[in-house]
Amino acid sequence: MFEFYHAHPSVNRALQTRRFQTLPATGALGADVSGVDLKQLDEDGFAELRQALLHHKVLFIRDQQLEVEDLERVTLAFGEFGREPYVKCMPDHPNVVHVVKEADEKTPVVFGGAWHTDWSFQEKPPAFTLLYGKDIPPFGGDTFFANLALAHDWLSPPLQAFLQGLDAIHSPERAYGVGAAHNKLLENMDIRFGEATDGEVRRHPLITRHPETGQRVLFVNPAYTSGIEGLRPSEATALLTHLFSVAAQPTFTCRMRWSPGTLAIWDNRSTWHLPISDYHGMRREMYRTTVVGEAPSR
Repeated sequence: MFEFYHAHPSVNRALQTRRFQTLPATGALGADVSGVDLKQLDEDGFAELRQALLHHKVLFIRDQQLEVEDLERVTLAFGEFGREPYVKCMPDHPNVVHVVKEADEKTPVVFGGAWHTDWSFQEKPPAFTLLYGKDIPPFGGDTFFANLALAHDWLSPPLQAFLQGLDAIHSPERAYGVGAAHNKLLENMDIRFGEATDGEVRRHPLITRHPETGQRVLFVNPAYTSGIEGLRPSEATALLTHLFSVAAQPTFTCRMRWSPGTLAIWDNRSTWHLPISDYHGMRREMYRTTVVGEAPSR
């Protein structure tokens, strides 16, 4: 049976802001930000930027000239640094991940190349992720984002009620565990993988309530959600497959095109993201930080 997915444009309407301008990317989420210099933004400006981020869920702040120290300062304006469990940070910047793919790498594999929410297996997953584009190819390497609050709201009320009482199991095993040999193909990143990950398994509510907006969010993702507490594996697989297909519907997504000097900031508590591997043979260099969040709750 044909399903008609839709999102009303009022969900992602432009906000009235004083210190910058926002242009919505789609009816579902995302906005381009212009007219701001993050090096000069004051405390009130960052407070306004946070409100825009909570509303649009992901911001694309263009035409910035940031050094690593600037990215650290911007990150701290949103909260304390998050923990990076499997990716080695820069020696002089212990909270910054250098995300780089050189033009001469042998395979097209990219870091984080699946729909996911960052580190959802942590006790306190990141609230926000910041990713700055330093050296960007002329085309390719777009990033998709999905609105998991919209995905929740599309589900039928009986299914929402059933999911509300469930806990999902989150584990880094497939991405970084014993069988995660794909990490060997990331030639210019230092990634720890191949060891037991039992200590990183967490159970979080399958439906969470966003601590700042109050929205209910579908808090599962294909990369790290490995099961559902109390359900048989076959039952959990069938249910998660359905939920993943809903969340990935184009209606609930936006696609960001990178350009040099763009900083993307997303609300990790209510979104997925997916980097696209279509720039093999071209160099790309980025810097990434996270802001620690809260333990997910109903």
